[in-house]
Amino acid sequence: MSEQRSQVGWPMRAASALSLGALAACSALRADAAAQPKEAIATAVAASAGWTRAVVSEHYLVVVNVLPGEAMFTEAEHMELHPTEGELIIDGQGNALGAHVRHVEAHVYDRATGMVVTDAVPTITITNRTTGEVTEVEPTLMQDVNIGVLDRHYGNNVMIMPDSDLQVRVTLVDEQVSVDGHLD
Repeated sequence: MSEQRSQVGWPMRAASALSLGALAACSALRADAAAQPKEAIATAVAASAGWTRAVVSEHYLVVVNVLPGEAMFTEAEHMELHPTEGELIIDGQGNALGAHVRHVEAHVYDRATGMVVTDAVPTITITNRTTGEVTEVEPTLMQDVNIGVLDRHYGNNVMIMPDSDLQVRVTLVDEQVSVDGHLD
């Protein structure tokens, strides 16, 4: 199995989807941020904190996000509730929100075509280097309820303790990539 570790630019579709995280952080601060107490601003920023890494293997570009937990909806729930944020489950099961829950996702693109890969399910493993805990992430296929098909990705909500150094490893067919990051 070959493993690649490097950070690179990514296709425009991935960049567009990733910029929504920055927009969400800005929205949390609101236009009247100057009128907000500093503690409220700090809380809003901390709530949206997370990280994104991009890495390539021989055949794939993988963009890994570790974000605050996301509400996940089945098709029936989506039709009934009309959520304005969260994830629409395409295939698989979504884990619930809760204390210390993070949304870990892998956007997988074919390097030759730039298209989203949805026909080869990855294995996503988190190693918490601070605690030694290893967590297998159930690879649910999903998309953002607003962005739609351009945001197709695999992942799920998982509990990750704060103040942790993480390695996220994504294996697809016989290729493996890994990225590192810290959560406050």
